[in-house]
Amino acid sequence: MEQRNSVVLIPSYQPEETLIILSRGLMNQGFKVLIVDDGSGPSYQHIFEASKEFATVIGYDHNQGKGFALKHGFKYIIDNFGEFKGVITADGDGQHRILDIVAMEEKLSESNTTIIGTRYFDTKIPFKSKIGNDMSQFTQSLSTYRYLQDNQCGLRAFLIKDLPELIKIGGNRYEYEMRVITHLQYKEIPYITMRVETIYEDGNKTSHFRPLLDTLLIQSSILLSGLINIISYIVQAVLAFVFINFVYTSEEIIMRNELSVVSAFLAALILHIVLLLIFYRPRYPAKTILRVLLYQLLILIAIFVTVCLFTEFLGLHILLSYLISAVLTLFPLFYIVKGVGIVYEAQHQ
Repeated sequence: MEQRNSVVLIPSYQPEETLIILSRGLMNQGFKVLIVDDGSGPSYQHIFEASKEFATVIGYDHNQGKGFALKHGFKYIIDNFGEFKGVITADGDGQHRILDIVAMEEKLSESNTTIIGTRYFDTKIPFKSKIGNDMSQFTQSLSTYRYLQDNQCGLRAFLIKDLPELIKIGGNRYEYEMRVITHLQYKEIPYITMRVETIYEDGNKTSHFRPLLDTLLIQSSILLSGLINIISYIVQAVLAFVFINFVYTSEEIIMRNELSVVSAFLAALILHIVLLLIFYRPRYPAKTILRVLLYQLLILIAIFVTVCLFTEFLGLHILLSYLISAVLTLFPLFYIVKGVGIVYEAQHQ
């Protein structure tokens, strides 16, 4: 069997026999396999020992999290497997088919760009997996104005030359994989998606994902990355209050409300773009600015219309109307971003 040009990296915590089967199958397909024992403990060493027949096994004593294990593996690959072109990250619990891993390696050789595995959930999904998938899609889409059908699939391919940049990304647990996606999107780093099989063995019972704690960790990670958006909303609310009470005081009440909302929005938009360019330094600034302007314009129109309706027909205070409108517009904005994202993914499969 001819040696393939990619290393398969498998972070593993308290694995089952599936890890041995997977590593053997990958070796038979010509892959170099690297397994990282994420502090599984003595009870699982027999599985790692058996896997050594088919893979290189490294690790450490105490559990650190999937993100830490991935970065530990990336560093080892840089130091020891520099002759390879790419690295494919995969889970060792049976969620990823060997056929999909082979297809991803071939696609990486053709495209020379990052590949994100995308599961299309046309089968029944375990409840704890559905919670994390739905929430992360919603939050990340609104933070980056970029939609990804599946931003939690562990099957991904990277060029080894890009690993030093990936190692710098923060996060040691499940949130790390989410931060990688956010990093690619904010930086305008090109990536393509590849449809992979959706597999949940026995309801995904072997997964170590904690539905509440890990979901909160992932969401907080996304919100931290989208802090610029949060700052923008706060600045808008504060400026709207200032404009209403101290700037446009001589105008008629309707004109004062309209001018205040628009002025606050435009000022916050300028701040949003400046902060985005300073902190994330995207590779293609013009593309980033255009995307932000487009979606912010949609938000402005939606907020303006709903504020007028709330103040004129329901008699609500302008600031209360503004806050309610800002929340309500998140949902149609998400579906607009989602629609654009689905078209984009279809073109970059």
